[in-house]
This record gives sequence, C-alpha cells and structure tokens, in this order.
Amino acid sequence: MNIVFYNAHREVQNYIDRVKNGGAPDICWEEEVMAAYWQKLCCYAPFDLSERKPKPITDIATLEKQCDLLAMLDMNALESDCRKTASALPGGDDDPITVVLFPGDNMQTIVNEKQNGVVGTSVFGNMYITVNPLIPGYEDWIRYVFAHEYHHAVWGGYWFVTHGGELENRFIDSLIIDGEADSFARELFPALKPLWLFGMTEDECNAIWERTYKALAEKTDVDYALYMFGSEEKDIPWCAGYAVGYMLVQKYLRLTHQSTADILTLKPVDLLKELNAM
Repeated sequence: MNIVFYNAHREVQNYIDRVKNGGAPDICWEEEVMAAYWQKLCCYAPFDLSERKPKPITDIATLEKQCDLLAMLDMNALESDCRKTASALPGGDDDPITVVLFPGDNMQTIVNEKQNGVVGTSVFGNMYITVNPLIPGYEDWIRYVFAHEYHHAVWGGYWFVTHGGELENRFIDSLIIDGEADSFARELFPALKPLWLFGMTEDECNAIWERTYKALAEKTDVDYALYMFGSEEKDIPWCAGYAVGYMLVQKYLRLTHQSTADILTLKPVDLLKELNAM
C-alpha cells in the first residue's frame, strides 16, 4: 500500500500571513490551503464532497502557535508507524492513499476535551486528520485515528467497491464499520482508551442496545447522526453508536477468538445473526 503523507502547516502559514495583511479568511483559506490538497483528497470521490472541507480557522494568534508545533512533528516517524499499521490489515488495494494533516480549530471544545484534539475524516479511500497540537499526547492519537480511518478505507474498498451493492444500508452496517475500526485501532494501541468508547460502561451499552438500538439494527431509515453521535435532548448519550458498535464487535471477537482482520469480510447483518445465536 502506497501511502502519501502531507503536513499542511506551510500552506496554513501562508493563509495566516495573508489574513494578517487584511485578506478575507474564507478566500485565503480556499486559495492557500484547500487549493493545495482538496483535489488530491477527492480524487476517488464519485460526487462533490465540498461540505466535508475543513473550515477556515480565524483565531490567528492560536493558529500560529499550532503551526509552529506541527512544523516540529516528526513526519518520518509518523509515516513509518502508519505504514506498519497498514501492514497489519490485509486487503488493501494498489491505489495510493493520501493523508493530510490540518490544524484543528482550538475553539472546538468537544474535540479538545473528548477527542484528544484529533479527528479523522475519510474521503473515499483518502483521509485528512485535523490535529490540535496544543493538546498533550496528540501524537499518539494521530496514530490511533489513522488506524481507525485506514480500516474504513480497507473495509469500504471491500464492501463498496469489490462487493458493491451487497450491503442493504442497514443501521447495523454503521454500528459495525465503526466498531471494527475502533477494535482494529485498539488492537494496535491498547493503552489508548477513547472517551467515545469508554464514556459508557459495558452494562450501559448493553442497556441502550436492548432498549433502543436492537430494534433499529436492521432498519434502513435510521437517523444516523442522532443514534451514532447522540443527543442530550433525546436521552441518547454522546457517541452512543460508537460505543454500542464497539461492544458488539468486541463481544463477537471474544466469543469466536478472532481478530478484526479475520472478520473484515463478514457481512454486518451476518455478524449480528451469529452473535444472537451464541
């Protein structure tokens, strides 16, 4: 697997310089940062993904500090570690994967407090990772998030390209794809305990599964954002879908003594049927 890494700190510094000289943030961000990377990221996308673009960051003073720290990131070590991660999951194709690191907005409180300042976004096989280097330990979480998103790339290549059309777009697909991605990342980085997985106890995960998610599992018209990311108003805990999906995958792996690499080609609905029969 050919993985090409980019650290966007130089282009972001150009954006900072232009804004400090009176440039409009939206225009400068698009011309200096997005123009350098967005087409690379979207080269496999079958439709326009502009809504997934990282937004311009307007806290320029903080952004300068972030850029200085990102410039010191050891990209050789990061690339080496991420290639080892890729080698741990067979099944990738020969298409190169582009990975871009962008600074994350320091004003995103939830990302900073609950996601370790690091968030990954898949773009049809490629990915970008927004990073807030002001959050301690962010380097380790880049590696974790890469593993999660790389699993998405391989899983998506199998189910949406090689076996396109075989999934029925059931809610269980959404639960299992992220449950497997986090399981894969934790196999490689067991010391890291993401809050989106461990903010709920296993008993709490089981309870919400039985109370709400089990009845939705095989439906195709589920409100994805509500049940994956949660809602205080609807009494759905934050990122409950991720925690429940991880619980299901972990339970299956324990009972079958397999790894995430072993079950990548197992249809999510079949995984659920086998789990219910155990």
